[in-house]
Amino acid sequence: LYAVEESPWGVRFLVGDVRGKGLAAVRTAAVALGAFREAAVRTPRLAEVASEMDRSLRREERQRTEGAEGAENPEGEGFTTAVLGEFAPGLRTVRLVSRGHPDPYLLVAGAVRRLAVPHTGVPLGLGDLGAPAPGAVGFPVPPGAVLLLVTDGVTEARNAAGEFYDPERGLRGRRFDSPDDALTAVDRDVHAWTGGPRDDDMALLALMRPPKAGR
Repeated sequence: LYAVEESPWGVRFLVGDVRGKGLAAVRTAAVALGAFREAAVRTPRLAEVASEMDRSLRREERQRTEGAEGAENPEGEGFTTAVLGEFAPGLRTVRLVSRGHPDPYLLVAGAVRRLAVPHTGVPLGLGDLGAPAPGAVGFPVPPGAVLLLVTDGVTEARNAAGEFYDPERGLRGRRFDSPDDALTAVDRDVHAWTGGPRDDDMALLALMRPPKAGR
């Protein structure tokens, strides 16, 4: 699942991955997206947007499993990993909140940098499990840089030797003029790496700061 929303605090975005399958996973994704879209435009703090999503997912899980024998996903398994982000006005900085999801990548002038979020929280839908919810972490974004967010369908794609695809290695030395260029490159790379069909799906989101500073 993915979404992008304009807000009073900048452009906010989300990439997530629901554990599970079938209609239960579809419902979970719909609840997560709805909660994000609502909270993104009325909640000042990005970390609180994630917390509101968590509360919505836990409420939906309780309602779905109450007295429902033979539910598609046992209680507690319908969680969602996610990265939430926001570009503040001016686009010079991106703030990120991670809830158990693979880190994003910053692509600029042929270099690839994994934006390692130091405080990743538990996936959405599980509550805090006794740990404090993580706050947002800021990273500078140079003009012309592409921010790439992926699900583990990318980072856990295997080749014939059982090796994982590594975006840092696969995209190094390549320049991208648009977000579409970056998405096409990753899609082709993963397809070539795995040699064809994959066991897991993947979601990609790319956002670009225009090359001219201040835009």
